[in-house]
Amino acid sequence: MVLPCIAQKRKAPVKKKAPAPVVVVPSMEELRFEEMLESTQQIMFIDSVVVDKLDFLDAYHLTSEAGAVSGYNKFFRSEDQPYSTVYVNQLGNKCWYAVSGRLYTSDMIGHQWSEPAPLDGLGRFQRTNYPFMLSDGTTLYFAAISDEGLGGLDIYVSRYDSEKGKYLLAENIGLPFNSSANDYMYAIDEMTGIGYFATDRRQPEGKVCIYTFIPNQKRIVYSTDDMDEDSIRSRAKIDRIADTWGDGVLRTEVLDRINNAGRKPKEVKKQDDFKFIVNDDIVYTSISDFRDNSNCERVGRLNRMRKAYNDLEAKMEKVRTYYATKASNSERKELNSEISGYEQEYYQLQSDIRQLEKAIRYAELQKIHP
Repeated sequence: MVLPCIAQKRKAPVKKKAPAPVVVVPSMEELRFEEMLESTQQIMFIDSVVVDKLDFLDAYHLTSEAGAVSGYNKFFRSEDQPYSTVYVNQLGNKCWYAVSGRLYTSDMIGHQWSEPAPLDGLGRFQRTNYPFMLSDGTTLYFAAISDEGLGGLDIYVSRYDSEKGKYLLAENIGLPFNSSANDYMYAIDEMTGIGYFATDRRQPEGKVCIYTFIPNQKRIVYSTDDMDEDSIRSRAKIDRIADTWGDGVLRTEVLDRINNAGRKPKEVKKQDDFKFIVNDDIVYTSISDFRDNSNCERVGRLNRMRKAYNDLEAKMEKVRTYYATKASNSERKELNSEISGYEQEYYQLQSDIRQLEKAIRYAELQKIHP
């Protein structure tokens, strides 16, 4: 007997629930990085070297005019602050340093350093260290850990307000100098036009990378009109220093300066490295020769003006050569205006340099023959 076919009711398939989308919440440090990205400074990085963290200051080849950096324990013959550093100005009469995560300054009185005076007004930081003062005696760079930083130590800048007797609220110097890692010991040698800073980004334990770079006189940032965001991001993170070299000519020139500074013992000063004529009988060959304290800042400014003068002279000569040998008739009208502008700036600088030299000379003679 054939049984009738009975249709079986099929069970509806069980629908699997789709996995909940993974939402990645950026950290506050990552958000700050994105905020700073559009203000990334356009910096040419000359070179980088990886060294032992404990000996990283050996990679800073500063001329005597830039002052000197040292480990706290070595400088003060102590064992209390193994990771703190000291900066001493070019005259050797004032220093800045860190003790237990706070910045102090002292003056040389007689043959002893005065009692430490705390640096007030910088802002709220968990820990500060690695001070460096420019030759103007006013602009201070240091590293600090802050709730508003990018992570680890960030580099900050402040300026001393002589009227109020304290420092202004410090500002984060931003990208590409700072990162989520530790970034610190920012130093500028105004005599050679070379800057240094240290970072442990992408480095193994116990190692640190020292970058050398060309400081800008004015802050110059990358523009999204000229470069896509990914390229700016790469430069902000310093993925490849070669991306900042351009045609490489300036880099080669500055590398020669670095190598010469590195070969020269710090305590030896060549006669032709620095020269200032006070009168027919007195010629200074080191910034430490100056007797008037205010001349320390003036000489730093004079060196910067002389460098700008020489750079402008070279630029003007290059434009003139092009005008005489290669420029078309249509280009020459525009070049005439450009050369005229350079000449006005050139002669103004020349006049300013002479006036500043006179002021320095007068102040020195007042000290020599009061």
